[in-house]
Amino acid sequence: MNIFVTGTDTDVGKTVVSSWLCMHTQASYWKPIQTGGNLDQVVITKFSPSTKIIPEVYILKAPLSPFDAAKKEHVSIGENALTLTVDKTVIEGAGGALVPIKENFYMADLVKLYRAKAIIVARSKLGVINHALMTGEVLKNRGIDVLGIVINGLLEDNIKQTIEYFSRLKILAVIPESNTLADTLRAMAVPSEISEVLR
Repeated sequence: MNIFVTGTDTDVGKTVVSSWLCMHTQASYWKPIQTGGNLDQVVITKFSPSTKIIPEVYILKAPLSPFDAAKKEHVSIGENALTLTVDKTVIEGAGGALVPIKENFYMADLVKLYRAKAIIVARSKLGVINHALMTGEVLKNRGIDVLGIVINGLLEDNIKQTIEYFSRLKILAVIPESNTLADTLRAMAVPSEISEVLR
């Protein structure tokens, strides 16, 4: 089975969380659609050099949603090209769950296409409760199995409890900001809910 790492927004730390998962498992890494100038697989290789990288299907230069970037660059995104044939893969989405990929096809639909279990990544900033709850609801309403939430940045216990209570989802980990992020990630064990999926 595979895990799909989605976010409450862009730049919330999906690649950091994907690196953490790859560090502690034998999973491959795949970002099917890359937008923006930098390849996220470079970060994965930096943190977890032994991880097998599956090449991107679409690399779009504009730092926009896949739908807007493809439109701007005259690229047609086809669902058939996004087929995944391997198992035990950490799949990283682009942006949040409702980022459009093509007409009537969103990032959340890609999670369902792969029959993957989802992990929601959120950043500990003002609005995190709303963003986490909305993302969880979107995924659940599409019949997607959500393993839980990972928070990037320190989070007060009362906020953590509020998110878990109203979302009915477990906060799997809180990744603190660190000047030695690789060491921090290496020292953080992956919860059994995750390792069992990628075993």
